[in-house]
Amino acid sequence: MTKTEKELLNEEFLKTLKMGLQISNIQADLLESNMSELDKKMTKLDDDMNEAIK
Repeated sequence: MTKTEKELLNEEFLKTLKMGLQISNIQADLLESNMSELDKKMTKLDDDMNEAIK
């Protein structure tokens, strides 16, 4: 394998790695958003249950 081929493979590997990291970051952001929404719904449910108990 020539130096140029190794350089091209390395560049492609780095591009793929960066894309994977970007996808992971997007998934983490979506998960954080979903957890925030779930927390809001759980808080409302807790408030509703407390109100019903009164």
